[in-house]
Formats: sequence, C-alpha cells, structure tokens
Amino acid sequence: MKEIYFLTGLPRSGNTLLGAIINQNPNLNLTANSILTETIYQLHLLKYNNFFKNFPDYDSLDNIIKNVFNNYYKNWKAKFIIDRSVWGTPANLELLKSIIKKPKFIILYRPVLECLASFIKIEKPKDIRKKCHELMQEEGILGKSLWSIKNIIKEKENYISIKYLDLIKNPIKEINKIYEFLNIDKFNHVFKKFNDFSANNVKYQDNVLSAPFHTIRTNQIKLNKYKIGDYLPADIIKQYSNLDI
Repeated sequence: MKEIYFLTGLPRSGNTLLGAIINQNPNLNLTANSILTETIYQLHLLKYNNFFKNFPDYDSLDNIIKNVFNNYYKNWKAKFIIDRSVWGTPANLELLKSIIKKPKFIILYRPVLECLASFIKIEKPKDIRKKCHELMQEEGILGKSLWSIKNIIKEKENYISIKYLDLIKNPIKEINKIYEFLNIDKFNHVFKKFNDFSANNVKYQDNVLSAPFHTIRTNQIKLNKYKIGDYLPADIIKQYSNLDI
C-alpha cells in the first residue's frame, strides 16, 4: 500500500527541480503535474449522469474513486508518493478528503510576479498582457495554483511551505524539512551533476507545449537572476502585485 502526500506549487517555482532531487530516492517519488485531480473529478461527475441515476450504485462507483491512487501508482516502485496538483481548490480538497481524511500538503511558493516573468521569459508570447491575464484567471495555470495554495492555508490544513529562494540557497535544509514533515527516513541526495526530472521511468515531453518549461540546470543549483520589469509591463506589475500569501 502506497502512502500518498500532496504538493501544490506555483508553476515556475521550482517544482521540476524539487522533483529531480527528491526522485533520487527510490523510496520517495514526486510526480509531474498529476492527472488525478481531473480523473477523480470526472469520476465524481458520473453521479450526476442519467445513466448512473437510472441505477445509482454509489458504493461501486465510490470503490473506484477511493482506489484511484492505489491503482494509478500500483507499478511505481517507491513506497511514498508526493502527488503534485491543485489539490487545494475547494472542490478538489473536498473530494480528496473523502478519500484521505487527513492529507499532508507541501506548498512550494515563489512570488507571483516572479512566476509571471519567468513564464514570459521562456515562452516569449506576442501579446504579453493577454498571456499574463490567461495565466492569472481562476482556471489559468497560475491563478488556479494560487487559489489552491490560499485555500489550503485558509482551511488550516496540515502543510509546510517551501520558498523557491530558500530551495535554491539551501536545498539540503529544505529537502530535510520535507522528510521531517512526512516522517520519512532521510536520503543522501546529490545537488550537483544530477539527472533531469523523471518519475516511474517517464520524462516530460515538452515538444507538445509552447516552450521547454521543464528544462532545468542539472550541473548545479543556482539562482537565475533577472529583473521582473524586463519582462512584465508596468500595468501588469501593478495589477498583480498584491496577491502573494
């Protein structure tokens, strides 16, 4: 039986780097962006389908939902799994807690404007303002992640917070915080010349995306310094400057 924990992090806040380090431990795996929030949600929606209502076998459908994690991760070798997704949004959190009563969350955080600037820096969209608004809307990848994080804090769930800058400056300390929080034996991780992110022998295929979002520096952990104003217009900076936790 796997032990499942959860990470909700802002995109461009070090998720891939954290996973590349954590996944050196064969007994602990951090996932890529998980499909299981959507899987569980879509299974739950079947309860409102007329075919189901015609023969409402709730127990059998709930058996599928409650065993999603065990079935999905059945062939993963690691005993401990950190599933990364927007588990903290109200609907996802409610569904999750119907399966795991007291989930543990890791929040990976970076200031919102830094995340936005990082997106623009790597993707280089023609319309920067439009792209920023798309990212920050409620169902946008940044907006939904921020909503997830804030709701975990609001609901006083069991969580620890890892800041991107702290992860870069002192990765050993921040990784050890995770082990202590999850009550898992520590592992002797490598922080220089390590492998790219992979999980269950699968790697990201960024050729299907608009930019290489999951490329990381693997020779060393180092802060990539740049000015937010070089990538974000002043009105975007003003609009999204007061959203941080």
